Amino acid sequence: MSAPTRYLHGFTLLEVLIALSIFSLIGLAAYRMLDIVILSQAKVTAHQQQIRTLERAMHIISHDFSQLVARPVRDNYGESLAPLVTDQGSFLVEFTRQGWRNPLQLPRSQLQRVAYELGSEPASTNDQYQQMNRTVHLLRHYWTVLDRAQESTPRTQVLMRNIDDLQLLYMDHEGQWQSEWRQAPLTSNASKPLPRAVMLKINSQHIGSIERVYQLTEFSAEQAKSHDRNSAQSNSSSASQSPANPQENRGPKQ
Repeated sequence: MSAPTRYLHGFTLLEVLIALSIFSLIGLAAYRMLDIVILSQAKVTAHQQQIRTLERAMHIISHDFSQLVARPVRDNYGESLAPLVTDQGSFLVEFTRQGWRNPLQLPRSQLQRVAYELGSEPASTNDQYQQMNRTVHLLRHYWTVLDRAQESTPRTQVLMRNIDDLQLLYMDHEGQWQSEWRQAPLTSNASKPLPRAVMLKINSQHIGSIERVYQLTEFSAEQAKSHDRNSAQSNSSSASQSPANPQENRGPKQ
């Protein structure tokens, strides 16, 4: 007597299609969740970068305005420029500040001439994409010398990107806010060449609206020049005391 025949039953075509559909839906859902996580992480990273950039920019602006001093300078053509100049050419404001750090003890002043401008990023000025989008950035210019020569050019750094509007206001000594600062004649207001405070207003789609008020210090032109001379003399003496050849300070070989 022969053994009964056993038949192996597999998946039908319909069952295979249903299984493939289920696995496809699971894979698609997993991919979608992964894509959402990656996009969320990218947005968080970009937002953190914007916050760090904003904090750095506001820190630099605060240090510049809070250390503004009444030290006039000479431009590239030898003409005198007031300690604080508003709407000079393409610059929104140009002024002299103290506190320029000098950790290497270079023979230079600790006073610095800076200027702010709304313009395109210097490295991308000729870029076709930059020209098409016309994005406006807040630029900070600074000079390595106070009284310039004809070949003196400023160095530029980008503080904020994609600025929609920026406004600077200056409080006079009567407590009124002015859109421009006009230095009083030396005969009438020589002791007060600077405003009492500066108000900064910034509007941007990325960071929203920001308003800051910076109180200026009472630092006269005489104090600024004296501070400039003292710092230059200190740096010169430090440089002269340090030997050009380190071998000169070493004792004789044993």
